[in-house]
Amino acid sequence: MKIPKVFHPILGVLIGFILFLAGIAVLSAVFVATYKAIQYAKPFAYDVITNIVNHLAQWLPL
Repeated sequence: MKIPKVFHPILGVLIGFILFLAGIAVLSAVFVATYKAIQYAKPFAYDVITNIVNHLAQWLPL
């Protein structure tokens, strides 16, 4: 089935809009996943940093 030339610009804009929305959806999903991963890892990272600071305080008394 051949698409008439009149519809080519309309289809181009429609496809571009759909790709734009898909890009926003992907970026939103990546942002949410990153935020959840940071929230999940925050206690572990805090524990590791606290341990490092405590060890440094013991090894390098000020």
